[in-house]
Amino acid sequence: MKFKNDVLLRYVSEAPLALAFERYLECAIYQDLPLERPILDLGCGEGIFAHILFDEKIDTGIDPNPRELERAREYDGYTELIECYGNSIPKPDGSYKTVFSNSVLEHIPDLDPVLEEVRRILPVGGVFYFTVPSDKFDHYSVANGILTSLGLNSLAEKFRASYDRFWRHYHYYPLNKWEDLIRSHGFEVTQSHLYDPKRICRTNDFLAPFGALGFIMKRLTNRWVLIPGLRKAFWSLFVRQFEKFLENGHKSDEGGLVFVAAKRIS
Repeated sequence: MKFKNDVLLRYVSEAPLALAFERYLECAIYQDLPLERPILDLGCGEGIFAHILFDEKIDTGIDPNPRELERAREYDGYTELIECYGNSIPKPDGSYKTVFSNSVLEHIPDLDPVLEEVRRILPVGGVFYFTVPSDKFDHYSVANGILTSLGLNSLAEKFRASYDRFWRHYHYYPLNKWEDLIRSHGFEVTQSHLYDPKRICRTNDFLAPFGALGFIMKRLTNRWVLIPGLRKAFWSLFVRQFEKFLENGHKSDEGGLVFVAAKRIS
């Protein structure tokens, strides 16, 4: 696959900073991966990730949200877009050599049918890449840090529960549990690591409320930003400093997020 240049500048031009920073780390991960066609993006959403990262079209994107797929068609980053859930993909067995899922699995209450479907549409030797939260993600939030530093652990626990509900996160596991989960579905883990260290994760959490206008715009217009060119001109003044801050954040000894590469073996 060919990748675009200036990924971070492209992202901050079209999305809130907190979202752009996190996705930039994931772009750095995917740029180092072999992506053999045909490729399926599981939970492609509005298609902004593929649009910004890849310099050629992904074969197929799937998502259950028709409004998100409408925006993905405008971005034109896929040869084919299908409205469906991840547990029922209308494709024959072994249709894809690569499946990737970027910050999607944590939002699915029942993961087992989806992972079985991923296994079905991959041949033996096919690869599944995914990114998900670690068990540290909600712990790295600003409010949780303040509450625990004050010794208000019970209140911090309640906050984390509400935090998870707000973001609709159903799965927060340590790296080894994500590895065990994918192995239980007939995969061999070929690569895995944490990313998004505490300093970046907490910065993103701090920045999230400042993206409120973007969330409102997304709800009203189905896009984060109305005039990306203006944001690009402004943030271009700071993008090198952003890149320095985010440097090496795509791999970390302790991180709020998890990357796993797994090969189907049975």
